[in-house]
Amino acid sequence: MRSQRRLWAVVVLIISAFLLRIYAGRFALSDGSLLFYGPDSYYHMRRIFYTVNHFPSTLWFDSYVDYPNGLEITWPPLFDVLGAAFASLGSSTHSAEIMASLLPPILGALTVGVVYFAAREMFDERTGLASAFFLTISSYAVAVNSFGYVDHHALEMLLLSLIVLALLLSASDMRWSVAAGFFMALLAYTWMGSAAYILIVLVYTIVRMSIDLKGNREPPKDLVIAPAIASLLVLPFWSSHWMLPSAIAIFTLLGSSLLGYAIYILSQKRLPWYSLPSIMIAAGLIVLVVIYALRGGITSVFYTTLVNRLPYVLGGEMSGLIEEAGPLLTMNLQSILGLNILLTLTVLALVVRRHIYDRKGVLLIVWTLIALLLTFGQKRFLYILAMNMSILFAVLFSEISTLIERRSPERRQMMALTLIVLIVMATPSLWRLSRISDDAPDIESDWVDALKWLKENTPATSFFDDPSRRPEYGIMSSWSYGNWIIYLGERPVIANNFQAGLADSVRYFLSESESDGEGILEQRNARYVITSWEMLYLTLPSTARWMGEDPSSYLRYTASGKYLSIELTDRLRRTMLARLQLYDGLNMSHLRLVYESSTFRGDNPSSASVKIFEHVPGVVVTGRSSEPVVAILNLTTNQGRRFTYAIEAAPVNNVYTLRLPYSTASNGAVIANGAYIIMNPQIAKELSVDEEDVLRGSTIQLDL
Repeated sequence: MRSQRRLWAVVVLIISAFLLRIYAGRFALSDGSLLFYGPDSYYHMRRIFYTVNHFPSTLWFDSYVDYPNGLEITWPPLFDVLGAAFASLGSSTHSAEIMASLLPPILGALTVGVVYFAAREMFDERTGLASAFFLTISSYAVAVNSFGYVDHHALEMLLLSLIVLALLLSASDMRWSVAAGFFMALLAYTWMGSAAYILIVLVYTIVRMSIDLKGNREPPKDLVIAPAIASLLVLPFWSSHWMLPSAIAIFTLLGSSLLGYAIYILSQKRLPWYSLPSIMIAAGLIVLVVIYALRGGITSVFYTTLVNRLPYVLGGEMSGLIEEAGPLLTMNLQSILGLNILLTLTVLALVVRRHIYDRKGVLLIVWTLIALLLTFGQKRFLYILAMNMSILFAVLFSEISTLIERRSPERRQMMALTLIVLIVMATPSLWRLSRISDDAPDIESDWVDALKWLKENTPATSFFDDPSRRPEYGIMSSWSYGNWIIYLGERPVIANNFQAGLADSVRYFLSESESDGEGILEQRNARYVITSWEMLYLTLPSTARWMGEDPSSYLRYTASGKYLSIELTDRLRRTMLARLQLYDGLNMSHLRLVYESSTFRGDNPSSASVKIFEHVPGVVVTGRSSEPVVAILNLTTNQGRRFTYAIEAAPVNNVYTLRLPYSTASNGAVIANGAYIIMNPQIAKELSVDEEDVLRGSTIQLDL
């Protein structure tokens, strides 16, 4: 009866976890449409729909990314295949999006159940239930498991927890070692960086073999079987770009397990137990030295993985450039996160003291230490650490509960005190959870409206649903918005959230010369340029760092009480970004404003949140003039805002040349108010310009 009640308690926690993750993503549904959390969700949805339409194939090359080059997609396929299975249950695009958005909450809820069984196996029933409860309300877990967050992180969590559970059970039942290998392989088919999690198994293997040898236990065959099964399952695709780092990690684990097992057998007869970790660590160092010394042939693959992949996972050069890759080292210890980390380390120390020679305790210790290492390298891994935090908080709760039971003679008093402890421990998580549950998707209505306009009012590009060939033109914008533009605008992008094309995007927007910027647009065949208020005021510091520039040379921040004022430097005002976003392309020859969003932000001057410019050849106006010539055109935007376009030119040998990007007819949603005024200090003339002349780059003769 008691076990049945506990089972129902677990079921209730799993259902609660699912509903809580649905509730946390409720703002994804907006005005009859679905907006996803996180930019990568938009590309996952693109890949999911492609998989639905081309099953069993998925999208491995996309001509809409890094235009006009296209890009090989290196995301392993498992999450998108699962997403396609869910999306195929929908009868329309909207319902398919909803079904795919349900996958992360389901995976997150299942993870709660797996963590319950893992914590119960490590400790006891109470700790298992408390672990499931703390993970249910963990804001770090909910953040990546919520409805509308269509990303592979939820699947990572589930598979890693399954690997841990299988390793806990494998010592007594070899069938679980097969399961552990199976789950490791699935993890390799889920995330290209799964080597970071395989490292947990590798370290655990060395430590557990050493402990087993010291305790004169049976040879740990399960630690060999698991990587052997994983190796067999990844072998068919091991050399694929998306599988190679994970396959190398799994093969390394298998080799280490075999070496450790051989040393184990020998050590049982001739060598002391500490020879096993000593020899394995020495062998590992020798292999690293050989790989570094050779750096050619097959070893180059290992070298690249170690030198490029591992630093990226730990933050490395991405620190300060990508938000999710930022380190956790700058956290405030007085914050909820800081206190959670301190509490985690404190309870971990207790577990180390009590369970350092316990197989199951060692797995938790190794798992937690590596999860902490990953999180301090990149704070994105908080969702992985959330599982460890939940188990360690449960250990603390169990310790306090046991103490209460011993000192409280009355059952009612004991239950009341235990409940108070649980509420106190849960309050910080519940408070932070309430905050993230109010978060809306990053994409704002201005961007949604702008990309809807882009899709409906610009020339359609080919091969969107089957991007194996090159489409007609690309869009230049910040890499942060690339996935939005592809999915919602259905247009190719030069730069997207994979950092493909990022260098040219950064160089373009920070260029202080129109001719230099024009060279980049021509090379990339960019037909439209999209700017935003955020590019200027929020993301510009990281943009400057990509170019090795000092952000303070563009923006200066001054604290005034609780407010922060931002001063734009003259250098920033000379950039293509500022000239477009702040000054509507004033005095520029090839770019014309065709759309601006409804929200205006900032001052000196105020500007629309999102602006779209068209890149055109421009009509050439030339003629005789002995003095400098100015062209002026008054225009009205789609928001009813009036502005003036002006450009000037100095004559050479009494001949001036102007290149004008606007026609005097309609320019998208921007309308000219009359004709151009072409003038010098002595004379002024009106000039009407046809749209075809602008698009063909025609020449018009006009003497002054």
